[in-house]
Amino acid sequence: MVETFAVTDPSWSVFAQVTMPEFSGMYWVQLASRVLHVLGAIVLVGGLFYQRMIVLPRLRASDAEAGTDPWYAGRRGAWAMWVGIATLVLLATGLFNFVQIIRTNDIATSYHMIVGVKILAALVVFFLAAMLAGKSPLADQFRQNMKLWLTACLVAAMLVVMIGSVMRSYPRHLKPVAGPTLIAPSN
Repeated sequence: MVETFAVTDPSWSVFAQVTMPEFSGMYWVQLASRVLHVLGAIVLVGGLFYQRMIVLPRLRASDAEAGTDPWYAGRRGAWAMWVGIATLVLLATGLFNFVQIIRTNDIATSYHMIVGVKILAALVVFFLAAMLAGKSPLADQFRQNMKLWLTACLVAAMLVVMIGSVMRSYPRHLKPVAGPTLIAPSN
């Protein structure tokens, strides 16, 4: 005798999904965009975290006064390149992901406000990361107070991550797909 199991408890809904994704070409493009977005954030925020939590506590006042580059050990240009690459990836994939979500889902107007706050916080992260890695006189001024600006940058980055988590869990309803209308021939 075979016993059937009906899923009536909503906590089991993870195991009894009603729909599966359609593994079309656009699915793979959207997946790649999400993965690149996360990887860009890992590179940028991970590098800033490393500087703030690992490099900063090890510096001595004599290192900064010596006129050398204690933060980057002569590799500031390499870090600046990665800041630029990560920023470009985050901007491109973030815009693409936002357009895809808005194009395919009916979402409350408040979602747009949340996205706007996330974008502003992300722009703060991009600006501060670029200033801390830059080679201009303004960048040198920012590096004079590296602890403050790294901390501010990491706080803004945490805000971006928190807002992104809210956005990911925001209620969405797929827009109806408008396909071609079939008309039967009249005989």
